[in-house]
Amino acid sequence: MNHIFIIGTRAQLIKVAPVIYTFEKNKIEPLIIFTGQHRDTMEDLLNEFSIKTKPFYLTTAKEHASILSLLTWAPSILIKLVQYLKKNQRASNIYVHGDTLTTLISAIAGKIARNRIIHLESGLTSNNLFDPFPEEIIRRIVFRLTDIACCPSQKDVLNMQRYKNIEILNTQGNTILDSITQLKLVEKVTMVPNSCVVSIHRFQNINNLQRLHEIVDMLIEISKNYAISMVLHPATLKKLKSFNLYDSLLNTSNIKLLPRMTYQKFITLSLSSDFVISDGGSNQEELAFFGHPTIILRDTTERSDGIGKNAILINQTQDALSFIANNNFVNLKYPSKKLTASPSTIIYKYMTYL
Repeated sequence: MNHIFIIGTRAQLIKVAPVIYTFEKNKIEPLIIFTGQHRDTMEDLLNEFSIKTKPFYLTTAKEHASILSLLTWAPSILIKLVQYLKKNQRASNIYVHGDTLTTLISAIAGKIARNRIIHLESGLTSNNLFDPFPEEIIRRIVFRLTDIACCPSQKDVLNMQRYKNIEILNTQGNTILDSITQLKLVEKVTMVPNSCVVSIHRFQNINNLQRLHEIVDMLIEISKNYAISMVLHPATLKKLKSFNLYDSLLNTSNIKLLPRMTYQKFITLSLSSDFVISDGGSNQEELAFFGHPTIILRDTTERSDGIGKNAILINQTQDALSFIANNNFVNLKYPSKKLTASPSTIIYKYMTYL
């Protein structure tokens, strides 16, 4: 059977890349389909992970930075993907990842074209249907379309056992651990005292004027004592400008606004700081591996990585300010972990020995 990886976002590619690399290393050339949900640095990421397979683009890549843009993009991609799979790729293994619109579209298209759906990073849940939104809803739909669930932990395995007619594989960790190990990221870090890195992009944090205004005020207050490097997702940049908040950050001397960068550069930047403020699940997992102090600007998370150790959930900006002012983030520093098993290798062996 052919092995087809359908990818839309940078975060997906970062986590799927080591699986693709493992297939290539074992002389199996997969097919990579890009849906065009993200554009920035996608080709750079392939090069970073030494992936030789050339991706097939369903459409011209474009950065979809708004809900309206995504809703107009999604139906056309679904139609194109169904047509392509029906014509060229019946009875194949379709690998989908995570909880994005590309995940949902790919799983639906794969089922329509009578392919087998392999869900990477399966079984995660916040146990709250609307938080995070729409990711939790997408995951629950994809669970029901999945044939083989690749679960990062025993907790996720137990969650997937509630669904019928699914094969379940415990990958003994998230594939992002392979990404970290493959790129040897920890060897390139030089600490920058009194600094922090910020990455905010979830709809709950950027789509509401009052909420985003509170976050901007928080960052300006933090900048009085810490040099801030804020990595701007296209959606975040768009909302900051539309809410007339961008100039407030731009004109604050101790805040540096940075474009989205390659994976290696972002992790190196994050690890060089005293702490990171993020609302991203991938950031939570990555920084948990390194034991790096992380403030997660959310009420809930579907991931357990780092919680109670290097990571803390703080949704209220005033609470985050107090936490930082009291230097409580120092207590979040933990030793780096060691990778005891390769999730990507476990997936490869299972899928090729079926």
